Amino acid sequence: MSTPQYQDGQYTATGLYAGGKKNIIVRLSLNSGKITEVEITPTSTIKISLNLQKKFAIAIPDVVVGKSIDDVVLDKLAGSSLTTKGFNDAIAQVKLLAVK
Repeated sequence: MSTPQYQDGQYTATGLYAGGKKNIIVRLSLNSGKITEVEITPTSTIKISLNLQKKFAIAIPDVVVGKSIDDVVLDKLAGSSLTTKGFNDAIAQVKLLAVK
């Protein structure tokens, strides 16, 4: 089985988590299957969740930029395990959008 090839470009996906009750917006750029830029838009209206999403948004570039999109699966980052589930959902969506 071969590794999928991805089209270079910018992609946006809304990652769902907590049973679809919460989400984050993920924007990323791909070049040769590698993430070259990533930006997270927090969407929570609940203060504690919003703070976790903001911390996640600050930490994520150091973790994923320069890595193959196929190698990016997060468990916990910046004190948040639920936001990572939303991020992983968005990554799965981008992979489907970007596959050649």
